[in-house]
Amino acid sequence: MVPLSTVETPRPGGLALFADPAAVSTEWLRAWCTLDWREPMNGNLDRAARYQTPSAAKADRREGDTEDTYRSMREQQLSSGCDEVTATPSPEAPQSADVAYLVLSARRVNSAAGVAFEIEQIRSVRRVLRQTDGRWLVDTRVEAG
Repeated sequence: MVPLSTVETPRPGGLALFADPAAVSTEWLRAWCTLDWREPMNGNLDRAARYQTPSAAKADRREGDTEDTYRSMREQQLSSGCDEVTATPSPEAPQSADVAYLVLSARRVNSAAGVAFEIEQIRSVRRVLRQTDGRWLVDTRVEAG
């Protein structure tokens, strides 16, 4: 099992992060993807919400852990982390000055009690919207259709 990379790529911080739809999207995915059984239920969604529109955060919460899935996660001491995070413009979707459609992907390593047991590729197509204050925020998932 290949562990997560320990090499961090430099990332924009502060307001510069929100000036670029790809930068804010990769930070959102890093926050959303990282889970730890010692955190409160849906802690990953709480972290990711700062990079999202309110409607996207609400939609993600509907798909988050329930009391039963959270209990199971704690019993098994499940954690996950992601690396190789990318955000690229969707070639099929229209882009504009205020709307971007990005294909987000990452390599997720899942572990139980600190032992890695699975590597998976995660992928999501998200709309990213420029807010009236100029910040870009990740919006809802885009379904192909």
